Amino acid sequence: MNEKMNKKPVIISNGNIKKLNKVLLNSDTFKESWLQEILYKEPSILPTNEVDSIFSNLIPIGREVPVTSGFIDDFYISSKGYLVIVETKLWRNPESRREVVGQIIDYAKDIQKWNYEDLDAIYTKNHNKKLFDVFVDKGYYSYEEEADFIDIVSKNITTSRFLLMIVGDGIREGVESMVTFLNSNPTMQYKFALCELEVYELEDGSRLVIPNLTLKTTTIERGILRIDNNQISYIEPEENISNDVKSSSDRSKYSKSNYLSLDEWIEKKLDNKKLENKLRDFIQDIEDSNMFYTIGVADLNVKLKLPQYNKKMCVFMLFGGGTTVGFHPSEFYDYLETYNYSKSIADELLDGLKKYLTPNQKHKPYENIKGYYYIDLEVFLENKTDILGLVEKFISNL
Repeated sequence: MNEKMNKKPVIISNGNIKKLNKVLLNSDTFKESWLQEILYKEPSILPTNEVDSIFSNLIPIGREVPVTSGFIDDFYISSKGYLVIVETKLWRNPESRREVVGQIIDYAKDIQKWNYEDLDAIYTKNHNKKLFDVFVDKGYYSYEEEADFIDIVSKNITTSRFLLMIVGDGIREGVESMVTFLNSNPTMQYKFALCELEVYELEDGSRLVIPNLTLKTTTIERGILRIDNNQISYIEPEENISNDVKSSSDRSKYSKSNYLSLDEWIEKKLDNKKLENKLRDFIQDIEDSNMFYTIGVADLNVKLKLPQYNKKMCVFMLFGGGTTVGFHPSEFYDYLETYNYSKSIADELLDGLKKYLTPNQKHKPYENIKGYYYIDLEVFLENKTDILGLVEKFISNL
C-alpha cells in the first residue's frame, strides 16, 4: 500500500481559500541544474537532521565535484564533520532509477580513498578559504581545536561515515525497494535517504518548496563473516543480556554466573536500603536512553550499546555492597579507538566526572587510566542528572 500523503496545500487570505498548483519537476519548467543550485544555496531544505542529528547544519563544499567515477551533484559537510553526498534526479529516464543508487555508492567509494587535505583543497578552490576557517567562523570549533577537527573528519572519511541522499521530484517504488535491499545487506557501509521535493507556484510567481523524507535507512546490528578453509559462515550478533532472561536454562546460554533480577540485587547487594528509590529512578533513566544494565554474581553493570556499532561498552559498575560506583577511563578510550574517534570526546566526559570522584582520587585523577575510579553511590545518585548528561553528550559525539 502506498503510504505517502497526498497533500493539497492552500493559501488562506482574508477568509479566501486558494489551492496551490503543483509544478511537475519533470516538465520543461525545471532542469536538474536548478534543483542542484537551490539545494546548494540553501542546504537547510534537505531534511538531513531527520536521518541523524550528526548530519545537521550543512556547510556546502561544492557542486559538480569531480571524483573518479563521475561528478557529485551537491557535496556538504555537517557541523560535526560528517560528509553528505546528494544526487539529484528528475526521473525522465527510466534507466536512471536503477543506476542512481549504484552511482552514489561509487561516489562514496571514491571519497573513501581521500584524505583531509583532498577535501580541504576542494573547499578552498570553491570558497577561497580553508575548510576549518568556516567552522571557526560559525562557532563550531576554536582554532585550538583544529587538530581534533582534522582527526575526526579524516576518520569519518576512512570509515565511510557518510550520508548518501537521493533527491528528486518523485521517488519511485523501484528505487525505494533497491535502497531497502541495500540497507538490509550486512556489508552496508553508509546511511541512505530518499528525499522527494514538491514545488508549488504562488500567485506572485514565487515558488513554495516542500521536502519529504520518503525513506531513511534503519541501522541494523551486523554480524561477522568468518572465513575458514574457504568456507564462509555468518555469526549472529551477540544479543544484549537483559533481565528479561528469566529462566535458569536461558541464563546459562550467556554465562555460568547466577544472574539476579534487579529486585534480588537490591535485596541482597544494596547495603543502604535508603537509596533504593533513587537507584530505581536511575535504572529507569538508563532504560530510557541508549544504555542497559546487566547483573552478575555481585555487580550491576551499566552498558552502552549503540545500534550502529557492534561493540558494547561498560560505562559504570555498581559494586556488590552497593556503596560505590566504578568506571575504567580506558573503557571509553578503547571504544573510541575501535571506531576511529578522537580521544577528546572521552577527555570531556572524564573531565566532567572529576568532581564526583572519591576524595582520595579527586585531586590526582586518571593517573592510571586502566585502573578503577570510584564515585560514592549516594553522591552518584544525587548528581545522576548531570552525570547522565555527560554520558549523553559523549554519545551524541559518536
